[in-house]
Amino acid sequence: MSTPIRILQIIDSMMVGGAEMLLYEFTSRLDASEFKTDIAFCENGPLKEDFQKINIFPEKIEWKSRVDPFLVLRMYREIRRVKPHIVHTHLFKSDFHGRLAARLAGVPVVFSTLHSCNDWALNPLFGLGYGLTTVFADKIIAVADEVRDYAIKYSRIQSDRIITIPNAVRIEKFESIDHLGPQLRSEFGISSSTLLVGIVGRLEEPKDHENFLRAAAQIYRENANVRFLVVGDGTLRERLVALTDELGLSNVVIFTGLRKDVPAVMSALDLFVLSSRYEGLPVVVLEAMAARKPVVATRVSGVPGVVEDGKTGILVNPNDSKVLAEACLHLLADPELRTQMGTAGYERAKLNFSMDALVEKTINLYRTYLARHEVSV
Repeated sequence: MSTPIRILQIIDSMMVGGAEMLLYEFTSRLDASEFKTDIAFCENGPLKEDFQKINIFPEKIEWKSRVDPFLVLRMYREIRRVKPHIVHTHLFKSDFHGRLAARLAGVPVVFSTLHSCNDWALNPLFGLGYGLTTVFADKIIAVADEVRDYAIKYSRIQSDRIITIPNAVRIEKFESIDHLGPQLRSEFGISSSTLLVGIVGRLEEPKDHENFLRAAAQIYRENANVRFLVVGDGTLRERLVALTDELGLSNVVIFTGLRKDVPAVMSALDLFVLSSRYEGLPVVVLEAMAARKPVVATRVSGVPGVVEDGKTGILVNPNDSKVLAEACLHLLADPELRTQMGTAGYERAKLNFSMDALVEKTINLYRTYLARHEVSV
């Protein structure tokens, strides 16, 4: 009997974000008899406990700054301890330092996944520096074609070094969830007759919650029977709460904090909103579609490849709260259209963005490069 393929996944944090949740879902799907997974990370977060529940015990690696030469050494030590056949990195710190550390440690196969069209790539120091370090990887995986094109343009990654494996969602997690919505609404004192609009994501600059809140103010002026959920946490929470007060929305906007019951959140909503300035291929949009919810989203990065404008939702330009509000009001006034778009979104997510497809494509990539490097396990 062959020994399991040893994989070390290195990621920036254990926070609840798109990249982190995708790694969790992917890892939990691997056959433990064929794959032995270890995880290293830089910043603590609640997902560490979730991994521990599936018998994976992530190791924290200390870091000092976004670019930290000593982080390469610390990652090198962790890689030498684990002795993986494959190192797979995620997000800037882990990619930038982890690829070099893996090669120095003699790892046969190295991959990195690019999860977003990040602003840091526009800075030549970071963008070109990131691109130069991709020579240490066998392949770069982009979560959407738009992310691939962005990386080629701004990080100067050679086109033959980067492929697309689209982000995915576990459709089955969002089946038979109708009973969860009323429970969550009851928790926050929201009646079944009240329209509920929600946004889910880290309270950080790229998500542009300020745009969402300013749109919420316009929506509420037009329709007082609407409430708003802001699900997530982050460094901007205090500032966003202050803006909510300033806009006179304190009684209609609910900051839930971090929640792991995304199916319940989606079930409770009438409309899901993504107001981001930039993205990759946002998993949370796929989750909304899997829950049969219509989506109003900004036309950025990989979003147009997921949300079919006019069919599964409405796309609007970023940084325009007026247009964002108008799109939301249009859907809130038409329950039949919301149902049609929600159903179409579900069908699209199920057909094109299943987790089974992502797992299969990634495993095949692993096996291909292990064979190419003649790694026997």
